[in-house]
Amino acid sequence: MRFKKRTTLVGAAVTVVVLAVFTGIYLTKNSGISPKSGLGPEQANAAQGQVPGGPLDEKSVTLQESQLKSIKIEPVGQQLFPVEREAVGNIDFDEDLSVVQAESALIGAAATFEMTSKELAREKTLYASNVGVSQKELEQAIANQQIAEAAFKAARDAVRVLGKTESEIGHMIASRKIELALVDRVVVANVTESDTPLLHVGQQVTVKVMAYPDRVFEGKITKIYAVIDPNIHRTKIRAKIADRKNELRSGMLASVMIQIQAPVEAIAIPVNGVVQEGDGTMTVWVTTDRRTFIMRTVKVGLQQKGFHQIIDGLQRGELVVVEGGVFLSNMLNSPPAD
Repeated sequence: MRFKKRTTLVGAAVTVVVLAVFTGIYLTKNSGISPKSGLGPEQANAAQGQVPGGPLDEKSVTLQESQLKSIKIEPVGQQLFPVEREAVGNIDFDEDLSVVQAESALIGAAATFEMTSKELAREKTLYASNVGVSQKELEQAIANQQIAEAAFKAARDAVRVLGKTESEIGHMIASRKIELALVDRVVVANVTESDTPLLHVGQQVTVKVMAYPDRVFEGKITKIYAVIDPNIHRTKIRAKIADRKNELRSGMLASVMIQIQAPVEAIAIPVNGVVQEGDGTMTVWVTTDRRTFIMRTVKVGLQQKGFHQIIDGLQRGELVVVEGGVFLSNMLNSPPAD
């Protein structure tokens, strides 16, 4: 009886050991973790490069030979990106109002001086001939001519101070008209108050207008106004732009790009090579063997002439997909085939 009881206990112990062994084998097979490792679930996942309940850190796609035709691969290069600020303005004539007023005053003064000079010459002739001209009338004609001459000289000096040459002044007086420039126009634009420290005379500008959406007009800043509008917190700039075909008209709405510093050279790839994921992340696809492609998150900056500036995430010379990135992202996100 005692022997039978001992046999029963030994059998139960063997059963427990067998169950423990099979349990260990089952857990090892399904978790991929050795029970002797001593790692918890989160530590074990981390050791395998996994996040609990999440994908691998590196997402990759391997293409078949026929699928490679859907993408284009190029080495990462560099591009020049201009550092600019945008403003909105209007086209105007290449004349300040003060210049126009001074030129108009000169033309009027020249006409008055010419008329009073002729009148004085006539009065002198009549007075010398004793034909109906008194001493008083002659003296009045002399005074009128002198006043007109002084006004003419003052108007001439005023125009000269504003930058007109003697040749231009002489032509203006002879033709009796103000000739607004046909080649040059100006744009007057509003610049945000925060950008005013970046501005200076001579900076390059490019201008586009709705009437000619594919044309770019180039010029330089000639004046920065000293007053900030307290209502909109903007100041005005004035830039002379070339209009060799006389296409621009005063009052046209203009989009102005102001180059505030020399262009910067930076890592760049075509815009089609950057994919915006559903969560807003900007990604690219990188490869080393032209067959397996790894998704990589990048930080983009400026965009110019079909290229994205890459601030972080790529190195020059790396092979990257420049066309077909969306195709790879769709393959990665598509459910597995049954």
